[in-house]
Amino acid sequence: MKLNQLLLAGLSGALFTASAWADTTLVVTGGNASITLLYDRTTNAVLANAVIVPSPTNANIRTFIGTIPSQPGLGKVTIHYSQLGAAAGIVALRDQVNVALATNAPAPAQVAVSSTAPETVGIDGSIFGQDYTAVVPFAFIKNPNLPNSLGGLTNLTQRQVTYLEGASGTLPTVVFGGSSTNELLYFVGRDSSAAVRQILDASVYFTGTAANYTTNPVAGQPPILHPAGGAGSGGEVKAIIGVLSNAVGTVAAQDISTYTPLAYEGVSYSITNVANGSYPLWGYERWLHKSSGSGQPSAAQLAVINALVSAIQDPAFQSTNSLFVGKFVSPSSMQVGRTSDGGPITSLVF
Repeated sequence: MKLNQLLLAGLSGALFTASAWADTTLVVTGGNASITLLYDRTTNAVLANAVIVPSPTNANIRTFIGTIPSQPGLGKVTIHYSQLGAAAGIVALRDQVNVALATNAPAPAQVAVSSTAPETVGIDGSIFGQDYTAVVPFAFIKNPNLPNSLGGLTNLTQRQVTYLEGASGTLPTVVFGGSSTNELLYFVGRDSSAAVRQILDASVYFTGTAANYTTNPVAGQPPILHPAGGAGSGGEVKAIIGVLSNAVGTVAAQDISTYTPLAYEGVSYSITNVANGSYPLWGYERWLHKSSGSGQPSAAQLAVINALVSAIQDPAFQSTNSLFVGKFVSPSSMQVGRTSDGGPITSLVF
């Protein structure tokens, strides 16, 4: 072989090696309804020897750095999660707006995880590839651990929810099944960037401005309207109703915790009732990525996306893991389906 051919072959081999072992970075934004699943699957099913870098200010922003042993060509894999709201995440993905990261400067995302459909927030869903990973139930909750006048409040109807959401903080608990004509009932909902807010509003046909409350920073003073328009996470909702008597909050099922879920339209919240279609407050968790143009994932990024999606969809995980069981529903176990958030529910078995 001539010298120039040897040099060319060596250069090609070096380029191939560098390309094959290039590091891979993926930025994931969107909702935090399934954040426990994202974090668990990243460390326990996808990345080996993962180093975790939390945000110093927000538990919904976190970075994981490791390798995927079965795919050494991906090199060092860095997965940034910035789960600050499903609706806002879809917009950020579409527009390639930078999202906050734990380890460095903000950057645009390649994936948005959302349990609300793009169309619900006015975005054309055809521009995205979509993978469905779970069904996320939502619930109205109250706190049984504080003195309050909500003992008789066990159920909310669609009309009661729309009334409460708009007139929260002005009506006594007796209007909604409580026992007091003096103590006001407060609504603790999510901000407009959250899937919980979008899906529940679509389900009850609420289109106004929600009167979402939070605790008053001045000790001993009445609750105030939330300055951000609503809580930024289910954890914040729980924290507010953990100290605010006579309050009803809205959360994804994984955040029900020690609180009491209310029935909706006479149907109790349960995984069984979600799966059989009698409890209608739920949405499909989907992983969205752009199908073309700016922000479309590279082949390496798609490999990481597929590994994460497969880890969450794993039948063994969805049927046995305590992070999933009782908090989410496997799409394969659903007896019903729907084509839009809050839309008609149709049978999948008849």
